[in-house]
Amino acid sequence: MKVLYIHGFNSAGYGDKINYLKRAFGARNIISPTLDYDPKESVYQLEFLTQAIKEKDRLYIVGTSLGGFYALFLSSKYRVPSILINPSIDPCNSLKNQVGPQTNFKTQESYTFTQEHLESLRSFYVDNLEPLKDLVYVYLDEDDELLDSRKTAEYFNGFYVVVYPGGNHRFIHMQELIEDFKRILQEDI
Repeated sequence: MKVLYIHGFNSAGYGDKINYLKRAFGARNIISPTLDYDPKESVYQLEFLTQAIKEKDRLYIVGTSLGGFYALFLSSKYRVPSILINPSIDPCNSLKNQVGPQTNFKTQESYTFTQEHLESLRSFYVDNLEPLKDLVYVYLDEDDELLDSRKTAEYFNGFYVVVYPGGNHRFIHMQELIEDFKRILQEDI
């Protein structure tokens, strides 16, 4: 089994969540690229990885925030199970205030996030969620200060959704998620 971890906006493919996954499932089983700030480039890279890994191994995708949005798209297109952590369900709206100069929090890369980048996200929205109910697991911190957990839970009505009390956008319940993920893996075998 391999896990493709997809980070959020202005983040990178390393950090606490990835370390939790590596400890739980072994470092060689976790693929966590640092993605380009351009959504089209990011999705191109993620599709390449998804196709390549899926051909050789059982694949699960874990995505957080904007990475959760990308993970939902990949689940829909490639029928791969995904775990969404505080996912962005409408990045064209939630990221509209980010258009302009940016500095990546982790890599310190400076770039400009343009209106064209924002608009390009529209092509990755999933129109029909119904076929994904058996593939997508959603984990939310109730007190996410950036994305409304109640709206996200409503959006995924009928899906497997866990809402942890408290927390924040960085998601402080990774250990609990890992334990639940292990249980889900056992059921999938």
